[in-house]
Amino acid sequence: MTEDTAARTLLRERIYGQILRAILDGTLEPGLRLRDDELISWLDTSRAPIREALAQLAELGVVEMSPNRFTKVAQVSPLLYAQSAAVWATLVTRAMHWGILAFPADELATLESLNAELDEVDPADFPPGPTVIDRFVGQIVKHCSNVVLLDSIRIHNALLQLGVNSYKGFMKSEPIHAYFTELIRRCRDHDVTGFEAGMRVFLAGPMHDFVEEMTVYYGYEKYEGSYGARPAE
Repeated sequence: MTEDTAARTLLRERIYGQILRAILDGTLEPGLRLRDDELISWLDTSRAPIREALAQLAELGVVEMSPNRFTKVAQVSPLLYAQSAAVWATLVTRAMHWGILAFPADELATLESLNAELDEVDPADFPPGPTVIDRFVGQIVKHCSNVVLLDSIRIHNALLQLGVNSYKGFMKSEPIHAYFTELIRRCRDHDVTGFEAGMRVFLAGPMHDFVEEMTVYYGYEKYEGSYGARPAE
């Protein structure tokens, strides 16, 4: 890689990161038109690296582009969010499996603190950006050594986070807090068998209920994605 190519790559990555952060923290809201002249002024760079970064963001699904018509921040539909969450949950389940096996005892207190924080806040009041739920899961997932799996999760994170910003009002903290309390025990005991069973129940229960309520509220058919069968009453 030549010096010029390396510099161009670094510039594109910087622009990409700045725009993505602004989308996920709510500075650039869903549906907002992204005009080249305004972005050039804001980012203090030329059009080419901006268009390259926007094309990357479009591949993630957080930007919508229509040639010669518009470029705008994506509005994640309930159905797209549900589909994204189903894929994300499948990937994260595998990463958490390996993270629980390797979880260090001296980080259990961090999980306890994050779970206590979740118990004190209504998800509807989550600020834009990574939530306490993301931080809790991330604390476990970071101990997964499968870098390909972690890269796959990162690819899906942006679209999922944009959806969370839109639909967090449908989340309920109580079942998540209860499940995280169980997860802390699984991490302490490196109990992946119990984790797998508990995750199936969580996805088929609270996660299924959240997605169903959200999609039906917005006029979609009940979403029957890969969350598993409802647990027996």
